Amino acid sequence: MLLNDICEVFRKNDEFLICTHMTPDGDGLGAEYALCSALLDLNKKAMILNADRMPPKYQFIDQRKIIKTLGIDGDYPENFKNWTLVLLDTNPTNIGPIIDESVIGQNIVIIDHHETNREMSYLAWLNPDSSSTCEMIFDLIEAMNARITPDIAIALYAGIVYDTGSFAYPKTQASTFKIAEILVRNGAIPNVVFSHLYAKKSKASLTLQTMVTSTLRLYHSDHVAIQLMPRETLIASGAHYEEAQEIVNYPLQSSCVEVSIFFKENEKGVKRCSIRSKSLVDCAAIAQKFGGGGHKTASGFHVKKTFEEIQHELLELLHLYFS
Repeated sequence: MLLNDICEVFRKNDEFLICTHMTPDGDGLGAEYALCSALLDLNKKAMILNADRMPPKYQFIDQRKIIKTLGIDGDYPENFKNWTLVLLDTNPTNIGPIIDESVIGQNIVIIDHHETNREMSYLAWLNPDSSSTCEMIFDLIEAMNARITPDIAIALYAGIVYDTGSFAYPKTQASTFKIAEILVRNGAIPNVVFSHLYAKKSKASLTLQTMVTSTLRLYHSDHVAIQLMPRETLIASGAHYEEAQEIVNYPLQSSCVEVSIFFKENEKGVKRCSIRSKSLVDCAAIAQKFGGGGHKTASGFHVKKTFEEIQHELLELLHLYFS
């Protein structure tokens, strides 16, 4: 589908339930906040309901206090089967218990900028060339003739900064900077957003970073870095699981490291693998082999085996790049 097709969906319908992926990040949260706010301003019924809590550092995005978590401070609206479900920055396989399709049986709309090899049976606007889902939502809000209010500008700017690595990742384009300029003119303050995203770490998060970094090991002539965060490490640090999001990026600061792999486990024992690369390795292609996905330079997947087993399989795959 194209932008005009998605616009028509929002024009024809009046009730929207919006959510993003599990362990929500800056792009997913910024996109859903901006879209929900714009729809409310257009006198539509709209609400946000996620499977996981919003990490504390992103609370500045939610100025209208509309981002809710299922079973904690939010629940399905009445007659929700008649509402259109809007999935942002993800697909139905990664939103947790928000939807049971066999029960809900409602219209689903997907807006996402990740590469995917899945066949979509839903209405979907996919743009893997976009820097972020927030950039796509900016285009959608403009196409719907909604206003970019200061709070919407802050949310979209935060998501773009997060998903472009402060305008440094490969998908950053000239259009990204043009959108950022408009958002700044409409109320986003760059140094304030940056401070919220990167300069408000807790003491426990620093402890966690130190503990995880101590597990760092290098493979394939020092081109591949692997770090581990088992459940015991997370609990011992006192940090929140969400505070581990950026740890995967640290090894890439080394000139010799091309790929960083981070195995992590949350308090409930759910295991996940995050992969980051500079450019040589296609992270999305690798993650898709394990049922995950993402971008060429940033992807991930849920781990169903032991970390040791997955590590062996990943190193075998990466051998093709560094042999």
